[in-house]
Parts: sequence; structure tokens; C-alpha cells
Amino acid sequence: MKSKLLQNTKAGVYLRLSNDDERIGESLSIENQRRILEKYVAEQGFELVDTYIDDGVSGTHFNRPGIQRLLEDAKIGRINVIIVKDLSRFGRNYIEVGQYVDYIFPMYNIRFIALGDNVDTANCEGSGMDMMPIMNVFNEWHAANTSKKIRAVIESNAKAGKYRTSYAPYGYVKGTDEKKLPVRDEPAASNVHRMFEMRASGISPNKIAHIFNEEGILPPADYKEEKFGIPNTRQSHHLWSCSTVKQIITNPIYLGHLVQMRTTTVSYKNKKTVKRDPEDMVTVCNTHEAIVTQELWDKCREMEASVSQGKKTKRGTILPLSGLVFCADCGSKMHAGWNNTRHKRTDPRIYYRENFKCGSYAKFGDRACSSHYIKMDTLNKIVLEDIRSQMSLVQTDEKKAREEFLKHCEQITAAETAKDRKRTNQINRRSVELEKLITAAYEDKVAGKIPEDICVNLLNRYVEEKNKLTAELSEIEKRQAEANKDKDDVDEFIRRLKMYIEVPELTREMCMKLIEFVTVDKCPGKYSKAPREIHIYYKLIDKQPIPEKKYTNNSTCEDC
Repeated sequence: MKSKLLQNTKAGVYLRLSNDDERIGESLSIENQRRILEKYVAEQGFELVDTYIDDGVSGTHFNRPGIQRLLEDAKIGRINVIIVKDLSRFGRNYIEVGQYVDYIFPMYNIRFIALGDNVDTANCEGSGMDMMPIMNVFNEWHAANTSKKIRAVIESNAKAGKYRTSYAPYGYVKGTDEKKLPVRDEPAASNVHRMFEMRASGISPNKIAHIFNEEGILPPADYKEEKFGIPNTRQSHHLWSCSTVKQIITNPIYLGHLVQMRTTTVSYKNKKTVKRDPEDMVTVCNTHEAIVTQELWDKCREMEASVSQGKKTKRGTILPLSGLVFCADCGSKMHAGWNNTRHKRTDPRIYYRENFKCGSYAKFGDRACSSHYIKMDTLNKIVLEDIRSQMSLVQTDEKKAREEFLKHCEQITAAETAKDRKRTNQINRRSVELEKLITAAYEDKVAGKIPEDICVNLLNRYVEEKNKLTAELSEIEKRQAEANKDKDDVDEFIRRLKMYIEVPELTREMCMKLIEFVTVDKCPGKYSKAPREIHIYYKLIDKQPIPEKKYTNNSTCEDC
């Protein structure tokens, strides 16, 4: 006859195998764990209530279906003994394992047995209980070390140009060669190229998605399901979206480059995905056939860097200068507006007069800024005339125009270059001083002239300052390298001007290609003869920062 203690012993057996453990072999297999633990339960005369399994799951966290079901059954009293093959099967997070074994299980009168490690909470005097904290730390170290090795292998394969992904992105399929490099896939590749061309011409990602949906082009997931039979398991509207288009037109794989390890996890315990810094990604160039050229890619990046993507009017169009006009006084964007007016003579119908007004004024009134009112037709005409004057200069004497544009660029960068040169000299002098101070501090420490703790503090301060100066110098060198591209920028600006010589009116595409932004000065008043300043800043040759937004308190001037 069984004792009362054995009759009330309701055991739950927990089995776990991770993907990494599978490489070890049969000794850690689920079936081997089951066989050992069920034999132990029978020998002890326990009642086996249930078996809980997590197959192919890491032990670094406790968000596992099997372990959660086990813990829930233990808390409600369905089982009162938990048996595992060893502590590492229960978990490889020493803090959580210790919390469960030392605090939670005793609270619910649950006995915990790790057979292989000789751990039994019913026998607190056992050697296994004394060694349990050390074994938990070792188990977590093993998980950390394994994770480090796996990351090293992944990084090594990425640097070798091996393509590590389940499926290639839209426009490609995985190759059958050793490195599984992407292979062009039609008609998806043509759709990708078209997206880049549309974006480079100024069409927004949202508009591109709308056009593709109107034309009935299948989005990537549905295309993959139809052509390759790969089920689309995600809930979707089976339509192109703005985010899908953005993912495609910002993916450098379409340049023929492999950019891998773009994301990582917070740690081997926290599986939250985070984006890596560009310098930490692994890039291997020219590994496969490109779908877009570098020139087309750069045009798309330039479009994204523009101060405006443009907003549609109620008529469904984007005005030529939409989002490119700024208030010269407060730095706010000028908002497009429409005045509902009646024809002065015979036409009673309402018509709309388009204009620009300061955004701060439109939002807060004259307490923020003055209206800076200007008619769109007037501003469009001014901008077009200025562009045509640049075109005329190029047509008359291209060599002279190039020289003037270069001189203009040099004048803009001269002041900044002089400032950077002065700061570079200061950094170099201070770096030499820091080297001497670091050497002197170390020699004083060796000679016993200063205590070790003071020496360490001094060295830390000197090294920190030196690192900051090195980073600052790197930024200056980067700016100087950009400044040296003036000739290429001028050539590109002239090439763009030539594209629009025959264009009869100002267009959105022309503005996006040529105009960086426009600033409009305060309206001098309806009857004033004072000149009004309108500054046009061109891309490539006018390297000016976007107007800084300022808050002022001005009175409203009369409308022009």
C-alpha cells in the first residue's frame, strides 16, 4: 500500500530541446528526456499527471508555451512536483530560474527536481542545492557563448557574400549557386525599376501604391503566393501600401549589393529586433545583377532629402512650389491658400485665387508673424524667370556659366572652410598636448609621484577628450570632402538646366530637380514702392541650411 505522501504526489514532467541542442545528438533529444524522467517517476511511485514539451525553443526566456502551461498548472494545484532532466532544460536565465526555485515554487508548495544535477528542493542539505547557483550561472554563460558563436558565424558568412534569408525580396528569387545569391525575377523586377523611376520624378510612395493598385499589380506577398505557391500567412488587404513601396525603394539590394545584418536583437535573452547603425551592417558590393543604376538610386535619395514632398490640392494636383516656400522672417513654411472671391464685372460665379501665406500667421495670426502674402502666379512667374536667366547664361556661354557657378559655390563654402581649417589646427594642437599629458601621467604613476586612482582618473579624462576631438575632426574632414565635390555638382546642375530649356511653364518636376527652397520677405504694403526680396536657392550650387523656424511678434502688413 502506497504511503499518503506518494498518493498526493502529482508530478509534471518538463522536456525542452532548442535548435542548438539538436546538434549535440540523441542524449538531449525529447524522447531520451522522456524515457529517463518517466522511468524516474515510476521508480519513485509518483502520479504522472502530464508531460509538458517545448521543442526547438531557447531556454533564455520563459515565454514558452510548454513552460507557461506547466507553471499555470502548478499554481492552480494540478501538479505539486516538477521534474526536469537538468537545470538547463528548465531554463538558461539564472535570475529567472533562481526566482522560481527559491521564491515562487516554495510559495505554492511545489517540489522541484533536476535529476541530472542532483537538485531536489525537498532535500535542502544536498550538494546539488549548494551548487545550483553556480550551475545556473554556467548554464546562462553557455547560452551567451553559443549566441556569440552563432553571431560570429552569421557575420563571417555575410562578409563572404553568402545570402542568408528565407526568401529573396520582391524582384528577385534566391539562386541555386553555393552562395544563394539573388537572381532577377520578371515581371517583378520591371515593377521595381518603375517604382524607382516614379519616385525619382517626384511621385510620392503613397501615390505609387495607389497607381499600382489601380493597375491591378499584385503586391509582393500575393505575387509570391501566385507565382511560387508560398502561402501568404499575414493578414492583409492584398493591396500595395505606402510602407511596402518605401521598403522597396530604400533597399540597397536593388543596386546589386548585399547589405546584411541590418537588424539585430537587444541580447541573447531579449529577442526584440532593433535596426543596426549603417556602419555596423555588413555590405558586399556587386554580388548580383542590379535592377536600378546608382544614378537612379541617388535621384530617389535626393527626392527624399527634399524639404517637401508636396501636398495634393482638392483638385488632385501638386502645385509646382508646394512645400518649397518659406517665410524669410520666422522660417515657417508658406501655406497654399485660396481666396473665395467674385468676378469684379459680370461673372457671378465663385472662383479661387491661389496664394501663399506664412504658416505661423495662418495658424496664430499677427501675434506670430505677418502674412507675407503673395499670389502663386506671381511667385511662379518670378521663379520661372530666374530659372530661364540661368538657362540663358548656360546657352550663351556654358564655360563662363560653369565658372560663375563654381565661384558662387566657393563663396558660400569659403567662410565655413576657413572656420573648419581654424578648428582643425586647434584640434591638432590639443591632441599633441593630450598625448604629452597621457605620457606624463603614466610616468608619474610609475615613479610614484601620484596615486594610482588619481592617475586613472586623469587618463580617463584625457582619453575621453581625445576621442571627442577625433570624432569632431572626422566630421570636419567629411564636410571638406563634400565641399570638394563642387565641380561635379555644378556639372550636374547644368545638365539639369538643359533638361528644361524647352519647358514653357513652371512644373512640379522642374522645381523638385532645380529648387532647394524659396524664401519670401515681408509684404511691403499695398501702396508701397519698396522692393520685395525673394530669394531662390538652387540645388547643388546653393548649399544653404533650411531656414530656422523663429517665433516673432509682428503686425500684419496690408495685402499686396
